[in-house]
Amino acid sequence: MGSRLPKMLAVALSTAFMLPLPVLSEPVLSLMEAERLARIDDPATLRYQELAEARREAAISARQLPDPMLIMEVMDVARDGLSIDDDTMTQLRVGVRQTFPRGDSRRLASEREGALAMADAARGSNAEITAVRAVRRAYLSLYEQRAIREVLEKSQPLFEDLRDITEREFASGFADQQDLLRAELELSRLHDRLLSVQAQEAAARAQLARWVGQDAISRPLAPDLPDMTAPADALLSHPLLAAEQALVDAGNHGVELARQGYRPQWSVELTYGTPTERGMDMPDRMSAMVMVDLPLFTRQRQDRDLSASVHRREAAQYAWDAQALELQRQVGETQARWHQLSERERQYAERLLPQARENAEAAEHGYRNRTTDFNSLVRARLTELETHIEAVRIGSQRRLEQVDLLYLLGENA
Repeated sequence: MGSRLPKMLAVALSTAFMLPLPVLSEPVLSLMEAERLARIDDPATLRYQELAEARREAAISARQLPDPMLIMEVMDVARDGLSIDDDTMTQLRVGVRQTFPRGDSRRLASEREGALAMADAARGSNAEITAVRAVRRAYLSLYEQRAIREVLEKSQPLFEDLRDITEREFASGFADQQDLLRAELELSRLHDRLLSVQAQEAAARAQLARWVGQDAISRPLAPDLPDMTAPADALLSHPLLAAEQALVDAGNHGVELARQGYRPQWSVELTYGTPTERGMDMPDRMSAMVMVDLPLFTRQRQDRDLSASVHRREAAQYAWDAQALELQRQVGETQARWHQLSERERQYAERLLPQARENAEAAEHGYRNRTTDFNSLVRARLTELETHIEAVRIGSQRRLEQVDLLYLLGENA
C-alpha cells in the first residue's frame, strides 16, 4: 500500500499538468457571482439613485428661507432738474427685504420632496431586483440548454449502438433495409437537434453576457445550481408598493401644502436713508415696513389648488391599490404554477425517468433476443430521450417560476 501511494500521486500530478490552464485556474461562474455582477453599474438602478439624491438635495433647499432682497433707492428727486447735490429733500436709501412664506409651507414642501426621494429610491430597489431576476432567468436558460445538450450527447452513443445493432442484424438477414434507414434517420435527427440546441445555448450565453460582461461569460458554469431561497409571504414589502406608498405620502404633504395658501405671506423691510445735501444738518433716517398679503378671495385660487391636491392624493392611493391587486394576481398565478411544476419534477425523478430507462433497456434486450421489433426499440429510445429532456425543462421552468415568485414577493431587494 505504501509503495502504491507515490505512484498514484505521480499519476494524478502528471494528469493535472496535462490539463489546459483555463480548466485549472479559471473559476466557475456561479449564480451568486452572476447576480453580484448584474448589480454592478446597472444603468436603471443608478438612474433612480441619482434621481433620489436630487430629490434629497431639493428637500434641503425647499426648507430654506427665500434669499433677501437688496433695496437701493433715490427718493424725492426734483422734477425740474436732475441735480441732487443742492436739493435738501432728496435722499439716498439702502435697505434689505426678507419674505417669510406662508405658514409651514417650507417644512411641508421639504417633506414632500423627501417623500418623492423615497419613491425614487424604491424604484431603484425595484430596478435592482429586476436586474437580479433577469440575470437569474438568463443563467437558468443557459443552464437548461447546456443540460439538454448533455442529454443529447449522452444519448448519441445509444443511437449509434442502435445503428450498429441494426447493421449487424441486417447483415445477418434478421432486419430489413427500412430498419437500417430508420436507424440512420434517427441518428441524423439527433445530430440536427444537437446543432439546434447549440445555437440556442449560444443565444442564451449572449443574453447572460449582457448582465455579467464578456470576461465573465467565458468562464464555465457551475456544475450544479444552488438552491434559491424558498418564497415567503412578503408581498407588502415589494419596492413597487413602497414607491406607490411614497407617492401617497407626497400627496398628503401636497394637500397640507395647499392649505397653507389660506395663510398670509409676510415680508419685512428695513431701510437706511441719508440726505444728499449735508449743509442743513439733517439727520439720517431709518424705516421699517411690514407687508402682508391678504388671501381674501379664495374661491378661484386657493380652493381650486386644495381640490386639485386632494384629487392627486386620491389618484395616488388608487394607484397603490391597483398595484397591490396586480401583484397579488401575479403571485397567485406564479405560485400555482410553481407548486404544479414542483410536483411534476418530483414525479419525473421518482417514476417517469426510471420507467423510461427500464422500458428502453427491456426493448433493447427484447430486440437482441428477437422478441421485440425494431420500431418498438426506436420508440422506447426516443421516449427515454424525450423524458430526460422534458425532465430538464420542467426543472428549469420550476426554477424560473421561483425566480419570478421571489421577485414578486420583493425578496433580495
